[in-house]
Amino acid sequence: MSLEQLSLETVTRLYLIKHHLFNKAKKKDLIKVVDDVCGLHTQVPTTPYLSLWNRVEDFEDNLLDEALYKAKSLVKTWVMRGTLHILPSADLPIYNRALRRMWFEHHGRFMKAPDWPSIEERKSIIYPKIMEALAQEPLKRNDLSQKVRLLLKDNSKPYERLFSGWGGILKETAYEGLTVHAQPYERESCFARLDKWLPRANLDKIGEEEARERLLLKYLHGYGPATQQDFCLWSGLMADDAKKAIENVHSAIEEVKVEGAKGTFLLLKQDFRLLDKVNLDEKAPPRLLPKFDSLLLGHKDRSRIILDEHKKQVFKPKVGDIAATLLVNGRIVGTWRHIKTKKTLTIKIAPFKKMPKGDLGEIEQEARKISQYMGTDELKLTMAS
Repeated sequence: MSLEQLSLETVTRLYLIKHHLFNKAKKKDLIKVVDDVCGLHTQVPTTPYLSLWNRVEDFEDNLLDEALYKAKSLVKTWVMRGTLHILPSADLPIYNRALRRMWFEHHGRFMKAPDWPSIEERKSIIYPKIMEALAQEPLKRNDLSQKVRLLLKDNSKPYERLFSGWGGILKETAYEGLTVHAQPYERESCFARLDKWLPRANLDKIGEEEARERLLLKYLHGYGPATQQDFCLWSGLMADDAKKAIENVHSAIEEVKVEGAKGTFLLLKQDFRLLDKVNLDEKAPPRLLPKFDSLLLGHKDRSRIILDEHKKQVFKPKVGDIAATLLVNGRIVGTWRHIKTKKTLTIKIAPFKKMPKGDLGEIEQEARKISQYMGTDELKLTMAS
């Protein structure tokens, strides 16, 4: 049986539609947008706000803050690949149960002797003290660390290194389902007990195998057509776990070919209807995507959105960085960075090659919209030398 073949242009346009980068969503659909892109990367504090600004009409920062810290319909915690994301709170059991073992058996293996106490010691001694320290209210990392040391009394010295800024034991307790991020205080991260922050959350209401299957279906809805390798790279799951999940949901998936790409790709059967919305004659709007935007994180082969010769200017694994990018008609054509003062927003763009005047004009219009969104009176748009 011959598989349906999709053109690269069709696939690229399909991603834009799925990620709300072709047509922005309404403000009332903010939670759905977060769900559709499988979470907002938030290692860089500004990323989730700019990611949503690019996807939601008339977005304002308070919309995300209210969903995170008042309605709590969104939650911030560590999930895919050991990185910090914002997710719909209702889906936390899926992400946590699908990825918990991944962390403890693979990505968190650096947490071992001699630098770290044993996992048994951490669970029996440190976890209870963290929960006790957070019993009354969320705490900043340093305040939590100090309170735990006081609770440990003379036994605190072996555990002083556990509260590092890159996550430390608080990343571990997040995967264990004990803690989540709370509202920051004076721009510092704060942490809360999950059972107090989201008292109705029950992470164990879903089994690990079912959670991986549902995570796969979510991923394919946001990033399909995609390969098993893509899913592993995005999620951090091991190949055997990903393969089993694919086998278990095969009835919901169709295999397709992508023009110019090797191998077969997986697409949800229900998403074939989205292909009818693809109109290659209509130019996609320009977007100024932030660092670590989700569009750039879903696939191993990124040639569908960026030429191989330009990848090193965007993806910088040695320093753990993914640049903010210029998206023109579905392709990454350059990078950008900004400096904001009280009255002025300075945006410096660095196209990979000379841009047509029309594209440059559209980028300038989008930059002016960002300046207005950030509340500055003046925009300075410059070209990197």
